Amino acid sequence: MVKMFTLILATALVAAFLSGCGAPAVKRAPMEIIPEDADTEEKIEMLEAMGHEYPEDALVYYELGNLYSEQLLAMDAMESYERALGMDPSLNKARVNLAMLLAESDEVDSAKVLLDEAIRIDPTDAKAYNNLGMVYYTDLDVNTAVNYFRKALEVDPTSIEAHYNLGLAFAERGLLKEAIREWNVVVESGEEGETLQRAKLSVERAQKELRTE
Repeated sequence: MVKMFTLILATALVAAFLSGCGAPAVKRAPMEIIPEDADTEEKIEMLEAMGHEYPEDALVYYELGNLYSEQLLAMDAMESYERALGMDPSLNKARVNLAMLLAESDEVDSAKVLLDEAIRIDPTDAKAYNNLGMVYYTDLDVNTAVNYFRKALEVDPTSIEAHYNLGLAFAERGLLKEAIREWNVVVESGEEGETLQRAKLSVERAQKELRTE
């Protein structure tokens, strides 16, 4: 991973130099032509073809990383995010997603480094704060996790992921009433999806536990 960080840093310096020299704008791939209803494999095939035709478009590799991640192809996803960052070190969303894959691969320290870097680049990136909180949570540092979840909510009070995760951290500390409060924010948001369903189940379990105390 040291080599990867060195490569990203070196590329950033080169990019900054070229920018100062008036380097030509990157030719962007027409990703909008990819049908929304295409299956994942078809989208991957089209993006891979675009990568050959538009080899300097970092967004192509960012989107490829997302699709590989959906397919649970972690190594391919990480390589795509690394390539995207090599082309455009300011592409914070690739950095944040790469960090979570590293954390899932037990490369926790590398994940923390990338997320800290993401926050330095964009202090308003709620997802970076939330994800860094999750890295600390899974690393059993619940107090630090709580701080990052709260910071995510300072930046974006509507982040249901940060509310849900803050609830998890409160529950881990035995603060069930506070956990229920956070999970209820998710439930009341009405945003359909996996996080909402998890929040409903978490509220039910916590309320049941409170009744038996």
